[in-house]
Amino acid sequence: MQGRLIIDERGDAAWNMAVDQTLLESVSAGGPPVLRFYRWAQPTLSLGYFQSLSDRQQHVASRDAVVVRRSSGGGAILHDHELTYSLVLPIRDRTSARVQKYVEIMHQAIAGACSDANIPLVRVGDRATAPRDPAFLCFQRRSSDDLECAGYKVVGSAQRRAAHAVLQHGSMLLAASDKAPELPGICDLVGRNIEVEDWASAIQRWLRIGLTEVSQWSPATLTGEQIAAADRTAKVRFANPTWLGRRP
Repeated sequence: MQGRLIIDERGDAAWNMAVDQTLLESVSAGGPPVLRFYRWAQPTLSLGYFQSLSDRQQHVASRDAVVVRRSSGGGAILHDHELTYSLVLPIRDRTSARVQKYVEIMHQAIAGACSDANIPLVRVGDRATAPRDPAFLCFQRRSSDDLECAGYKVVGSAQRRAAHAVLQHGSMLLAASDKAPELPGICDLVGRNIEVEDWASAIQRWLRIGLTEVSQWSPATLTGEQIAAADRTAKVRFANPTWLGRRP
């Protein structure tokens, strides 16, 4: 298969989540795989699908940040100085172990990109058993496939499945935000900066090694149909107070 590589401009909270949902539906309907990199127009707290809106009061620093609910599970993420990705792939079996394997494959690509810059990342499961941590923020939790730099979690991912596709999106924390100052990023920890475009380029090169079912990622943009669909989904779901306040 050949995939589409989309590198987006900064977008607002509802739009970013709506594009991911639109791409999931597109690939599930038979469209090509998509690798998307994007950032956020302003500091945004994204709640995991199963988190309560009232839980955000637990985190004082982000109380005045824009908030959105993701379609995927996990802990809340403060999106600010980071690179967010979404990987959308067709699947035949929604319960297959291969689907979960995509987390490891993508994290290996991110670790490879960091190794190119002489930045070592460590997989949590390679050093210890990941504890079951109920922390509100995703980057204060640990799972086996999460990546750490100098003992701090800097990469995490979550999935959402449709009938014939899986959406995996995740965050690569580059620097601490004023809205979550307790969470340093890679650039903070190594004392130097690397451009986001360079990260995106290196990650997709490494992904071609691990994700053998996609032979090439060709630069692309959203189609007009996808833009219209994302705009509808943003309004109906992700910018809707009912969706934000729901308790699944």
